[in-house]
Amino acid sequence: MAKISYTNTMRKIPATMMTQHPDAASRYVSIQEEPNEAIEALSRQPKGLGLEEVMIDFEGKLTPYQQTSQITLGLLSKGIIPGKDVFVTPRIPSGIEEGVFRQLMALMSIVESNYYTLKEASVYGTREIILPMTTSAEELLDLKNRIIDVIELAHKEFKMGSAPDILQTIPLLETMPPILLIDKILTQYQKGSKRLKVPLKQLRVMLGRSDLALTYGMIPSVLAVKLAISDCYQVAFKLGINVFPIVGGGTLPFRGNFTLENLDNTLAEYAGTMTYTVQSAMRYDHGSTRTINLAKLIKAKIKKQKPLNYSQDERLQIFNWIGIFSKAYLRAFKDIIKPVALISDLAPKQRDRLARKSEVGYARDIPHPEQLIDFITDKQVAKELSNLKLKSYELPRAISYTAALYSIGVPPEIIGTGRGLMELKKRYGQKAIDTLLKVYPSLGVDLATAGRYYYLENAADFLPSKVIKKIKDDAIAIENIFNIKFGPQTKEERFYRTIMETMKPMLRQVVGYEGQDIVGEEDLSVNLVKEWIVKLGSIRGALG
Repeated sequence: MAKISYTNTMRKIPATMMTQHPDAASRYVSIQEEPNEAIEALSRQPKGLGLEEVMIDFEGKLTPYQQTSQITLGLLSKGIIPGKDVFVTPRIPSGIEEGVFRQLMALMSIVESNYYTLKEASVYGTREIILPMTTSAEELLDLKNRIIDVIELAHKEFKMGSAPDILQTIPLLETMPPILLIDKILTQYQKGSKRLKVPLKQLRVMLGRSDLALTYGMIPSVLAVKLAISDCYQVAFKLGINVFPIVGGGTLPFRGNFTLENLDNTLAEYAGTMTYTVQSAMRYDHGSTRTINLAKLIKAKIKKQKPLNYSQDERLQIFNWIGIFSKAYLRAFKDIIKPVALISDLAPKQRDRLARKSEVGYARDIPHPEQLIDFITDKQVAKELSNLKLKSYELPRAISYTAALYSIGVPPEIIGTGRGLMELKKRYGQKAIDTLLKVYPSLGVDLATAGRYYYLENAADFLPSKVIKKIKDDAIAIENIFNIKFGPQTKEERFYRTIMETMKPMLRQVVGYEGQDIVGEEDLSVNLVKEWIVKLGSIRGALG
């Protein structure tokens, strides 16, 4: 096994991070409500949820720049000191995807907030920011230069501190191959930081599950995050710094299975993680009591586990698995993305996010499986991945994509998984499956949880027949390997199928057979379909 560091932390690291994800089925939260939402979540029980950090989201969202100040000052008014008792950590726009101007405006909002908290409590309310869609050290260094410029301006205009490390960056890695290159990215970031005379002493790194799952499937996303956690600790030892991983995920298995009932599995799968996100579906669809208990248990258990640690041989094996399961997933994904994207546009917008198709919004990039071949030692797998071409398409967000597939009877966790398992066995024998289940021990639980909402006969009216056959093969293989039976297990889950059957003719009218064009937004059928999508989400405990 690789050598690893278990350095004591130099600062308080929050165990739970409240986010503003639009994944709750039961609640739309307007931007006007978000400050009070955050203050309540970070307040102590009995009135609050007892969470320790809030991620204010400026990425792809209509968040007012004053929200950071509203939250920090609101916390102070309740005797809660941001930056000490709890943490306020904005996710700023990507300078590449959304432009430097929006990024600078978000940075200035943080300066404003820190100015007020310095006056009120002699503390910087915000000490860290999250950079989404991080793909290289250059992006982090460009942002660091902008932060230095903003700090100098604040010092000149408002007599605030001039130390260039007042505001630290948390890179959010949520795509492949960057998440597989975390060692290289962090090493280059440290070198560049030293050149700027702001060397890293400690660093939080956020690892996102959702976009990885959207673009490469559930198993590759889980494996990539697990490798990244191990890499965080190994690069920390190499660089002589402290690195604290954050894992972002939702309540459905495709996006993390971060629930109270599955907590022990989660902590084991992502051992070494220092902070977990608590997204909207957990807080609203699962409820405040479960959320409070979840937060308490995470805080109590999180530091008692030994971090994941993979040797080089284990890493190479896992890379091959990622290639096999990505290939199986993408062979279906490329043929379903158009109809699923049309259905995803019907999922209710539970936060005031920017549209993916607009002058100021942006869509996720299509997967590029050929970029994975340098990691894969199995030449046949690498060749098949390189030959897998996907047409350019504006992808939906992971939450709406997940909601769309669940709403027609295809939990996305299943896609590619069964065929991937069969190929794994064919190439490397039963021992490979046994080894995979040691690396990803709760895979069977994730699949059984998702499989309760499987109804392929319903989905056949919306997806191409060649894809339906692939998904059926997936389901048969999974049921045989794990000795489980897909389908509803409770009265409520049987009612879920009834809703899908009732919705089907209207959904077909809206999107057509195998995905055509959506009719007018105000059409009665559209409104009814949206109501049913919400009801389905409420039953399964998350929109997506």
